[in-house]
Amino acid sequence: MLRRIVCSMLVLSAATAHAQIRRQPQNLNTDPDYWVGISLGYMDGVTLSDEQTNALWEFGYSTQIRATLEKTISRGATIGIAAGFASVPLNYESGNFNSGCGSCRADADINQYTAFVRIGGGTGFHGLYQLEGGVTQFTNFRESDSENRLDPRNGTYDGTLGFGGGVAYGLSRTSDIYITEMLDFVFHRQGAGVEQRAPRVFTFRGGFRLGF
Repeated sequence: MLRRIVCSMLVLSAATAHAQIRRQPQNLNTDPDYWVGISLGYMDGVTLSDEQTNALWEFGYSTQIRATLEKTISRGATIGIAAGFASVPLNYESGNFNSGCGSCRADADINQYTAFVRIGGGTGFHGLYQLEGGVTQFTNFRESDSENRLDPRNGTYDGTLGFGGGVAYGLSRTSDIYITEMLDFVFHRQGAGVEQRAPRVFTFRGGFRLGF
């Protein structure tokens, strides 16, 4: 009889402990391991004097499409990689007549490939800060009217360093929207007779991230 009572008590205790374990809430305060995102940016105009082609590039404003992949390293902090692409109108002026035109309206592609650190996360409104480094490529120059190819045919990759910040709104633990403004310094080799400082590119960007 005593053995039956002891066995019943042990079974009851085990069942109670198991039920308590199952009722423990999951930890919802952790960030997703990874994030993917996409953004649309307004890229301000910039003027460069190119040493290789002896040409002056006066870029106008344009829109940039940018995709990101991030890895969470701590609560509210990620490291990631990004690729941005823009087709930009410009005034193209060259002293080299072999370049394709002396002075004309043209279009070119600006491609950016960067790695970055992002600080700022959580639900609701919060601030965010970002530091990035990578390369920028000015390439695929062509006349706007005739599509005649201009130099350089394949642009070099210029070292790029940027920083910025903005605001974000966490829709949930695994999704948010954000608005940022970035300032990038592009270390492009410029021609003689111009101010020797790195061209600066401003980009105002709005985007969406999804965690998994």
